[in-house]
Amino acid sequence: MPLAAVLLGTACGGESDTAAVAEKAAASAESAVAEATTPAFPTAPLIDPNTASEEVLAGIEGLPEAAVAAVLTTRPFATPGEMHAAIGELLTDEQQKQVYARMFVKVGLHSGADEDYRLIPSSMPAGKLAHEFEEYRPYESIAQFRREMSKYVSEEEVAYLARFVTLD
Repeated sequence: MPLAAVLLGTACGGESDTAAVAEKAAASAESAVAEATTPAFPTAPLIDPNTASEEVLAGIEGLPEAAVAAVLTTRPFATPGEMHAAIGELLTDEQQKQVYARMFVKVGLHSGADEDYRLIPSSMPAGKLAHEFEEYRPYESIAQFRREMSKYVSEEEVAYLARFVTLD
């Protein structure tokens, strides 16, 4: 807030307004710091829906109780598409991105289907992501996968994407 506005507010008996503005500024700064320290792409290992306990599943932010029950009663899932068929309709688009970033059935780089790659939450459009995954087959190593994907996304996102795949 400009000094003149603070002085004018104080001179006009607006001390509480100045305090409120200062509080808002402090809260905004705290929010910005929290946002800056939160990784854009999760780095923790993915939760495997086939082996996760009910407690672990219930702790996944954005995963409603009905979806936890659906995972428990319909697993094992061979593909992300099978998992999505069981819980996809129980999630909003935002919940799907949030949940699938934490819990996913890993996809084989050589055997994965286009529809499975499209379920991976990414900054890239789903179709483009699937195309790029498939374009460089066969992969000799995860290192090659990382090199190829780094042409399209940040190193941070490459590390994030590597969590979703296996070299089969």
